[in-house]
Amino acid sequence: MSTIIKSSETPGPIEETIVEKLTTNFKPTYLKIANDSHKHSHHAGMRGASNVVESHFRIEIVSNEFEGKNMPSRHRLVYSVLDDELKNQGVHALQMKTKTPGEVSK
Repeated sequence: MSTIIKSSETPGPIEETIVEKLTTNFKPTYLKIANDSHKHSHHAGMRGASNVVESHFRIEIVSNEFEGKNMPSRHRLVYSVLDDELKNQGVHALQMKTKTPGEVSK
C-alpha cells in the first residue's frame, strides 16, 4: 500500500500526469508532490512562459527502485520518466527527495 499526498484537492493535469507516471514507474511506498509554481511565477525566467501554473514541483518519493543507486542516478531516473513534462509541457523545475524504504526507516 502506498501513501500519495498531493498539494491541492484539485491538482492540474500536469500534476496528475506526474503522479501517475511516478506511481506506475517507481511503485512508491510514499509519494508527496507539491506545486510550488505560485512561488516562481514572477521570476524573470518565467516571463512569457506558456505554463506558469504548473511549472515548479517539489517531490518526495520513497521507492525500492532507488536501491543501490546514488542521488544523481535516482534523479536521472525521475527526469527520464518525466521527460515530456520537462521538455514539452512547461515544467521548469523539479525539487526532489528520493529515498529507499530502508533509508526512511533508519
